[in-house]
Amino acid sequence: MAAGVPPPPLNSPSGSYYWLEWYTNLTNFLNGQNIPWSDLNFTSSDIGDIVTRYHNTLTHIQGGNASGTKSPTGNAYHLMGYGSSDATCANTSLPSGWTATHTGTGIYTITHNLGLTFPDYQAGATANTTGCIVVWCDTSNTNTLIVHTASSTSLSTPTDTSFSFWIGKL
Repeated sequence: MAAGVPPPPLNSPSGSYYWLEWYTNLTNFLNGQNIPWSDLNFTSSDIGDIVTRYHNTLTHIQGGNASGTKSPTGNAYHLMGYGSSDATCANTSLPSGWTATHTGTGIYTITHNLGLTFPDYQAGATANTTGCIVVWCDTSNTNTLIVHTASSTSLSTPTDTSFSFWIGKL
């Protein structure tokens, strides 16, 4: 018989206290009571077998972005802020306390208040204007993201464009 229930008291008279106790233990075991946690075997178990799975109550969540990817260190990045700007920084959508400045043709400086230093964060941006692209994002200065944009036909030709960006931290 499974662990948790002792063998039946074969040397005791039928109807004795020992048999009554054994039947009670057997009934409780079959009803799922009095089963020691250490006797449960979760080999080959799958999280899909759990009927209700609330994300915040699960343990050992992999993290990362929506596709499940992580940074090369194995740590997940967490979104710290995002925004957008038009080509002249006249119309911006930024978190409170952040500023966007057009510092030269195709160069935009986003000043944030996150206190992040390279290499513990990453950033990305995308151009919102047809024919323009974001060439690269400079994250080497604390509290500053510099976005460089260009023409999609000539990466060496800086071009002003509207863009959207995000900043993530380990």
